[in-house]
Amino acid sequence: MLKPNDRRLLFDSLAPPAGFHLDWTIGTTYSLDLMAMLAAPVAFAFSDWHDQEGRPIPDPIALLKAVRQYADRMCIFYHVGRIHVPKAYQPLLQSLENSVVEAIAPRGGSFHPKVWFLRYVADDDPEKIRYRFLCLSRNMTFDRAWDTMLCLDGELLDRRNAIAMNHPLGRFVESLPSMSVRGLTKTWKDRVDQLAKDIRRVAFEVPDPFDEVAFWPIGIDENEDWPFEGMDGRKLVISPFVSAGIFGELIGKSHNIDLVSRADQLELIEHDALQAFQKTWILDDAATPEPGDIEQDDTSEKDLSLSGLHAKVFVMDEGWDASVFTGSANATHAAFYKNVEFLTQLRGKKSVCGVDAVLGRSADADDGNSGSKKSGASLADLLRPFKPQPDDVCSDTTEKKFEQFVDDIAKAIAASLIVAKCLEHSDTDCYQIQLEPGSTKKPDLPVGDAFDLSVRLASTPNASPTLVNLNEPVWAVFPSVSLMGMTSFFVFEVVSKEAHGFRRSFVLNLPLIGEPETRKESLLRSLLSDRGRMMRFLLMLLAGDAGGGFGEWPGTKTGDGKSFTMGTSLDGKTLFESLMRCLDQNPAGLQSVQELLSDLEQSAEGKALLPEDFDSIWKPIWEIAQEQLGLSSDGAKS
Repeated sequence: MLKPNDRRLLFDSLAPPAGFHLDWTIGTTYSLDLMAMLAAPVAFAFSDWHDQEGRPIPDPIALLKAVRQYADRMCIFYHVGRIHVPKAYQPLLQSLENSVVEAIAPRGGSFHPKVWFLRYVADDDPEKIRYRFLCLSRNMTFDRAWDTMLCLDGELLDRRNAIAMNHPLGRFVESLPSMSVRGLTKTWKDRVDQLAKDIRRVAFEVPDPFDEVAFWPIGIDENEDWPFEGMDGRKLVISPFVSAGIFGELIGKSHNIDLVSRADQLELIEHDALQAFQKTWILDDAATPEPGDIEQDDTSEKDLSLSGLHAKVFVMDEGWDASVFTGSANATHAAFYKNVEFLTQLRGKKSVCGVDAVLGRSADADDGNSGSKKSGASLADLLRPFKPQPDDVCSDTTEKKFEQFVDDIAKAIAASLIVAKCLEHSDTDCYQIQLEPGSTKKPDLPVGDAFDLSVRLASTPNASPTLVNLNEPVWAVFPSVSLMGMTSFFVFEVVSKEAHGFRRSFVLNLPLIGEPETRKESLLRSLLSDRGRMMRFLLMLLAGDAGGGFGEWPGTKTGDGKSFTMGTSLDGKTLFESLMRCLDQNPAGLQSVQELLSDLEQSAEGKALLPEDFDSIWKPIWEIAQEQLGLSSDGAKS
């Protein structure tokens, strides 16, 4: 239980099970790193294509293949304004613009759940469906913090009646569209509806050593049950953020409860309040949370590093049994009464999942260096008793208020339904972008008096930001934006005029109105700059998900690519052979090739990237594939 050496990357858990491929996925997170999200399609396409921290290996051709194949199969809900500001812009982020959805918690707190629902379809039987449910304490970011991840797999059963224990999962999924700031596209609304129905009929496999599983969404209903009702035995609370206001309910009638948290958080709690705990621990390596994962009323974002404690776990002994709750909820009042959160409960024998088993040490051990321990590394090995430092200075209230204001302004701007209008420029290669509110109600915020608000495109990290004027019908103008620089991600910066040095940036995903039709084709031509790259990309598309791991693909050939013809290929087979093999084994895979050709045919430069005489080979093959797939000439189902 929670052994330090049991390490698994989030991206490992996204990879489909053997014999299945991803149909689509819906996820939730508090904060979002766009580059981490860009790595997710790679996990679906190339299971070994990441480094030790989960970052994608930077091969632009393979990344393009993965993103084109999977970006429109992902939908990630996140707390409005909590996209990390990209340090460097990747043009392929264009493909994710319609895959992220800003959400607001109905009780005014944070949208903070961290769960994934992944729908997989069997390669040999489209009627055979499996679902994977991930319940995490980590966000969709790269970090080295101590987190937890629960992975449950199950088969979708052919039955009318729902499985009773899955009803909370269905209610959580049904609540997602109502928390979206702008609503969902019809495609994703239909998928959410399907997921809400399907997930109630999935027979999840309960992992060892547990016997039962239960699901606890928080903050989606007016009247919700207390997850820990009647659990008055020994308890262990692991939470990076804590607030005294919740202690009474967590402790209940128990007089034997341990708390593991961060030193800077415990310093904010009155000494008398901490006396209610039997033992209070901190990580032995000065734990700190990941950037951006700061809950309301909890702490400040300033100077946070990428390490330390970020796991949220509640362990409750109940006689001979015990329950382990894991997920996104911290031990704070905000988590249980303001935020949207998610916890999963696992129940089993106390001897294998109780407090002692989770700590990995005997109950009478006094500190991290004494007491009887089980063999091997344990959670207890990472802990040491917390000793208050009376001279420590508590966090600055003024800075906390500023952080809260920035969160409020992000919500207010998003609620104004602001859009980015693309207008033609006198220079035919550039466009003018104007930010305009879609609502006539102006955000009631003191911008211009006590604060300055500015904005820039995420694609221009070195550009000076443009001042936002909320009193005008057009809030900001970017007069000359290239097709490659066009993006729906905008970086807003709030600077306090009264408190020196107080500034914070956040990213909003704004709808692009009137974007040029050639934008997608322009991105393709920039990445597939010669026939060599084009040939390599075509072969990857034809190989599909069965084309081997990343390491099997040779490097990209540069230059004019003339050595790549219809008679050669990177895997030793001709392009014709690869097309015929795909037609025989996976005709649906040819649809991605047709989509690529449709994009390239928008310009002479795009057509020139294709091998000579490609049409004479492709057209008859595609006609046969259309007949096999039951498609009309325009690609629609007949």
